[in-house]
Amino acid sequence: MTKLKTPKVEFRDSDVFKIKNKIKNSTFDTTHDLANTLSAYNITNNQNLQELTIQKSLGTTIQILDHQIMCAKKVKNEFNGRVILADEVGLGKTIEAGILLKEYFVTGMIKNALILTPPSLRTQWKEELHSKFGLDFVVKEDKRFEGFDKHDMQIISLASASQPKTAEVLKSIEWDIVIVDEAHRLKNSKTRAHIFVKELNKKFIFLLSATPIQNSILELYNMIEIVKTGFLGTWGDFSARYTVDKKAKMINQNSRYELQDLLQQVVVRTTRNEVRKYLEFTERIPKTHVMKPSKEESLLYDEATEFVRELWSIEKGKKNQMLPLMMLQRQISSSTTSIRVALHKKISQFPNSEDKIKNILRLCDDISQDTKMKELLKIINKNNKSKFLIFTEFRDTQDYIVDTLENEHLTVQKFNGSMSTKERDIAVRQFKADTNILVSTEAGGEGQNFQFCSNVINYDLPWNPMRVEQRVGRVHRIGQKEDVHIHNLAISGSIEEYILKLLFDKINLFKMTIGDLELLFEEDGLKNLPRDVFESYMSTTSNKEMKNKFSALGEKWKGEKKKINETIMEFDEQVFANFNLSSMEE
Repeated sequence: MTKLKTPKVEFRDSDVFKIKNKIKNSTFDTTHDLANTLSAYNITNNQNLQELTIQKSLGTTIQILDHQIMCAKKVKNEFNGRVILADEVGLGKTIEAGILLKEYFVTGMIKNALILTPPSLRTQWKEELHSKFGLDFVVKEDKRFEGFDKHDMQIISLASASQPKTAEVLKSIEWDIVIVDEAHRLKNSKTRAHIFVKELNKKFIFLLSATPIQNSILELYNMIEIVKTGFLGTWGDFSARYTVDKKAKMINQNSRYELQDLLQQVVVRTTRNEVRKYLEFTERIPKTHVMKPSKEESLLYDEATEFVRELWSIEKGKKNQMLPLMMLQRQISSSTTSIRVALHKKISQFPNSEDKIKNILRLCDDISQDTKMKELLKIINKNNKSKFLIFTEFRDTQDYIVDTLENEHLTVQKFNGSMSTKERDIAVRQFKADTNILVSTEAGGEGQNFQFCSNVINYDLPWNPMRVEQRVGRVHRIGQKEDVHIHNLAISGSIEEYILKLLFDKINLFKMTIGDLELLFEEDGLKNLPRDVFESYMSTTSNKEMKNKFSALGEKWKGEKKKINETIMEFDEQVFANFNLSSMEE
């Protein structure tokens, strides 16, 4: 048998797809050709990437996973700091970006940085970069914020940053690096946000998105145009070569592997299937607790809701009145305490309804303990050695829960937005160390990680599904070793019951993640969900009609979810199927 020598191989990145196809199809002219091909393949897939300067110190502060290190090394060594980080949801794109930021700052590659996020994620980014990487970024709400042109390390919402006045300031700065989270928001090249990011003066840029293609490969093309302008040529030339339909929803199979190779030069993507080899993902186990109210509670709920309906019928044409009325109805579903506080404030606002309001307040006095509270105590007592993260939307309800639990001789921590940073840090540390219960408002839905807790209780329920996911996502994330139990409390006949049973159950909400939800609810017909839910509830008094309305809305969600999932799966198979970007081999 002739021994094959490994020759010196020179090849271009554009030849890689040919190499892969040769191996797949076993088409070799000579043994020399085979040796060349295998050698080139090994070089492209198993090259020994240069170690990160900070690599040895990373594991001392946080758990860093193999695929995150590999991603960071690839970006630094192969992508010249311009890349789309497209890992599937839950694999730690923020960590990967943090590793690279730290590496670039430590090695002197960058001196300033701008991070653009959805509004709800600014705090999370700020706290994670500070606690895990020692990077001290500023957000506008900080006391030390002096202006968008005064800080080298800033985190701003994409929506705010792209406003004309702010955009003008930010575009005048030479940014060493710009990072955009949830970057599929830039998929349309004609939007103000896309144009703004493209026009920023930037040396490096990371776009983070678990779903870089949602409906058409044009979306990915537009994102790549921000990262490497002109890399894919004109859209006309690109679509003619790689797509087969005008809407660019189907990939040309004859050039599929060539396209995949091109994308590997600008996109890093790790899938859950790749990391399952060494990383376990726990389950979410939702349980809905629908409780029959007492006679007093039922009467209170009906009277208070009827009061809101009367106001709605009068004020529904006034846009500025919708939000306060929606808030009032949500408070009615939260707790007796919350109703009482809210209605006291309404007396001066609606003097003609003073007698009715006072009558409802008297009904509040007839209730000594809410049925939801009794159920909460049952859940806690049944699992008294477990840790519980209890969420409510309202501070008055939070106080009621905390006071009641403490009267039951339970040790409880409180977490809300009115507390100082020091107070919140102490509460989190106590919760992690020796307190089994943390009662939090929505402030705990952002920026904090509670993987040491495996029970989430939604005492009341946000009407925005993204907020629900933000709550659950605090405990169900990388590092969670237990299945997460999600308890959802609702009173039968209330609006929360309709939302839980007829809407959220339709799309299996509690098994979805925030990336999936954003895709579903960014559509015009779904992003106004809270308003649609409220108006449906206000305009209907018949239980049968109510069920029909909510069931129809749920079916609409379900159909949209199915359509989106099918499209994404198809693109994943055609465009990203042969990525092997998170190889654990060094």
